[in-house]
Amino acid sequence: PPPNLRQLLLRCACTMLRALTGEAEGSHYALQIGSFCTLVAVQSTALLLFKICQVGGTYTFSPASNVALTEMCKLGLASSLHISYVNRSRSEGSPSKGYLDGLSWRICLHYFGLAVLYTVNNQLTFLCFELADPGSYALGKSVAPYLCAVMLRLSGDKLNALQWACIILQCSGIAVTQYDPCKHAGYLPSKAYALIATSTAITAVSSVWNQKVVKGFDVPVNLQNSVLYVFGSMIAMLSYVSGAMGPAHGPSGGVGFFEGYTWLAVSLVIWQAFHGLAVTLVYKYADAIVKNFANSSVMAILVVVSVYFFNLNANLNSWLGVLSVLVTTWVYMNIAIKMPKEVAPSEEKSGLLK
Repeated sequence: PPPNLRQLLLRCACTMLRALTGEAEGSHYALQIGSFCTLVAVQSTALLLFKICQVGGTYTFSPASNVALTEMCKLGLASSLHISYVNRSRSEGSPSKGYLDGLSWRICLHYFGLAVLYTVNNQLTFLCFELADPGSYALGKSVAPYLCAVMLRLSGDKLNALQWACIILQCSGIAVTQYDPCKHAGYLPSKAYALIATSTAITAVSSVWNQKVVKGFDVPVNLQNSVLYVFGSMIAMLSYVSGAMGPAHGPSGGVGFFEGYTWLAVSLVIWQAFHGLAVTLVYKYADAIVKNFANSSVMAILVVVSVYFFNLNANLNSWLGVLSVLVTTWVYMNIAIKMPKEVAPSEEKSGLLK
């Protein structure tokens, strides 16, 4: 990549590692924005790699093995960061800590369920990219903030009126972008929309669930991640062995575990691993809705890339929808999240009149 892009990605990686090791400094809002921007940069790179790793519309490697390798890479990163954190705490004279302090069967069960959802969703992503371009995929998944908001509200969390308005406007912008007025239908095959809808639903459920677990247990984030990735690695390996992704990947049918990997495929594994850690940052410093609003910014980048490199058909509707999503995301991240979560109608009216 160009030098400026390399510097940006390097800064994002450094910021992410500092935050995960507990060394990040700044106001709560600054950490929210920092984690948001880090996730956007990492996710954009990872989603582009999903598409450009294809050869002739399919993958030369096994998607199931890719998911397994990604989970193992995440496990290595998370466990290394946790061990470093515990050792540093001991050297600074903090009360003696064990590497597994705080773990319980309850948190392990939570992460087993999350690992199942994440593994299924990771494998669905490969199927989605065989039918859809990166921009359309990101656009479809941008509806997840609304689902997250509803689930968070049902679980007791509060949102202010402007946050709800931003979420609804964003969903409207997505619908405008994906609708073809000439065909009176969407741009993609029905199967693609079904897969993206399933992936989006899993994303919303797992996002809220993961946020509740990360913030609900007094356990270091990297230890929680390690538990998640242990289960994720096991489930992904079972998926590969059982052939859950099907044998028809690669020119010769069945593909070996390490067969078909190029430097791009290896890069995909690495960037997916960093993506998992970046998501945890957002859960730690923000919430599941901010995590899914990051998808909207990713969408803006990928729509432009898809138009120029992946032959995505774009018209005025598409660009107006993109503009709507971008402006809504800006309002949410710069204004809505700074406001009180929920106020009485009389207080809200007096505030607007000032």
